[in-house]
Amino acid sequence: MTDWKKNEGWIFGGFIIASGFILFFNLWGRSLENHDYLRYAEVAREMIRSGDWVVPRYNGAVYLNKPPLLFWLIAIPSYLYGSVTPFLARFPSALSAWLGILILFLLGRRIYGSVLPGLFSAGILLSSYQFFSQARLAKTDMLLCLLILLSIYFFYRGYEEASKRRSLYFGLSFFSMGLAVLTKGPFGFFIPFTILAAFLIKEKRIRIFVSRDFLLGYFILLLIVLPWAILFVQRFGLDQSFALLKAAHAFSRQAPFYFYFIQIWGQFAPWSILLPFLGIALWRERSGIWRSPEPLILIWFVLLFVLLTLFKVRVSRYLLPALPPLALMLGGRWKKKFLYFLIPLIGVILAWHIREFYWIKNDVLYSPGKVLVAELRPILRGAPLYSYHLDVSVLEEVNFYLDPEAPIPQIKEFGNLLTQLKKEEKVFVLMTKKKYEMLKFDGGFPLKIVREFQQRRRERLVLASLSP
Repeated sequence: MTDWKKNEGWIFGGFIIASGFILFFNLWGRSLENHDYLRYAEVAREMIRSGDWVVPRYNGAVYLNKPPLLFWLIAIPSYLYGSVTPFLARFPSALSAWLGILILFLLGRRIYGSVLPGLFSAGILLSSYQFFSQARLAKTDMLLCLLILLSIYFFYRGYEEASKRRSLYFGLSFFSMGLAVLTKGPFGFFIPFTILAAFLIKEKRIRIFVSRDFLLGYFILLLIVLPWAILFVQRFGLDQSFALLKAAHAFSRQAPFYFYFIQIWGQFAPWSILLPFLGIALWRERSGIWRSPEPLILIWFVLLFVLLTLFKVRVSRYLLPALPPLALMLGGRWKKKFLYFLIPLIGVILAWHIREFYWIKNDVLYSPGKVLVAELRPILRGAPLYSYHLDVSVLEEVNFYLDPEAPIPQIKEFGNLLTQLKKEEKVFVLMTKKKYEMLKFDGGFPLKIVREFQQRRRERLVLASLSP
């Protein structure tokens, strides 16, 4: 143990490099195959094009399903690079995951008093299925997970401080909550603050809620959140702003109340096989735990799990912020030799990357956007492109990768389009093979197939030319 303590700096430095390589390796390989990921990237691109960094827009319409922080984090490096790419769209999630496991390393070391529990905790979290998967997706969940983790970490540092630095740490905790609000809305504040409040009530330190340090924290929170909200309201007015917010459909999925009791086993895999042993260990140590720093971790997991279960909208990725406390409690109790941890860790990381390579290999069959546009470009050569009854997800992918100056128009009536065409003008129409055959049979429109595209799990697409 003495040797480990002497080499803490080298261990932490090595973990920074290794975990960064694991998280960023081949991050550029996959396309943005899901319409949600494409949507975030497209909103960031429209921010850059319009120069309007206050109002998120998607296809020109105000988009308030999510606050703007993730869009800003995608748009800033994309603006510097010159375009939004799949790598840059995923970069904020990968960076958030990297910072998150480093913070968990430091938190585990501080709570358990040794570098090894910190290393074990961070390694468990890094290699858990959901954490690794979400680190490679262009979504808000990993960013929210990091900010909740930062809120709790800085609170704990401030709570155990007796010096002037307490105000600094509490201020950073509320600063993180403010950024979480700009990531996921009010839940970004409600979740971490409820956890901290429950811990302070358990510690019988409720006076801290009105202490100078917390009052400063409330002010910092408002200072982070209010500027964007005020600028947005100034743009649209209070009534219209509330109307736009109400019109945003952010929550739509529901599941049975026991949903997370089942999902936790898959989302925390492979380490979920140790959860029964963790439960037994916590029960045996219950009297000692309550007098240690661990109640904060236990409250973090249990309260978050209960809140998620009570919330009617249940989605598996919402479990992500509940994984760090599980990793901490497991890492703090790992008593076996280091190799017994390192070997399965390497095996799991390799398995997740092999799965990623397999997905990339089959990506062209599941997601037409990137490959389809590569085949469309030499045919179109700047000619107008329309779509006819095309699946929304396919149209979003083509719009993103083709990157036209305006979204591809959707045809409702071919007769109207024909009257608009000049005699010498020729346009292309992208549609399903089924729709093409119906048009040829019903209307006899002057359509001619230029290219067919085969897709797995989707109908065959055709690119047809249309002449007046």
